[in-house]
Amino acid sequence: MAKQREADSSLQDRQKLYEAVGRRVREARKAAKLTQEDLASRVSLTRTSVTNIEKGRQKLLLHTLFELASAMKTPVNRLIPESEPAERVQIERELNSGLSKAERDWIISEVSKPSKQANKL
Repeated sequence: MAKQREADSSLQDRQKLYEAVGRRVREARKAAKLTQEDLASRVSLTRTSVTNIEKGRQKLLLHTLFELASAMKTPVNRLIPESEPAERVQIERELNSGLSKAERDWIISEVSKPSKQANKL
């Protein structure tokens, strides 16, 4: 049962990743003033594929991500969301559910700050 929950959670995490990448692709495409059709033709995809990528429904290969970034003249790292540190996720799990969202966010931001000693390194 626990393994199934982990597998389900992992699948959901992957889906969220593709959705986040898709949103970033769409934002970059719009910033580049390209239509889905324009972008698709520049990277040898169909417009439907671009639509599906932007909605997180289509998985994309790493080289395709680089081609999309190049076609939109944007750094590829702008298309990849930052991952949440495992520490933050663990803290969120352990926080009292009776706290407000603002309180939880403040605690997480404070705990996640680098220590002053780490800044000296």
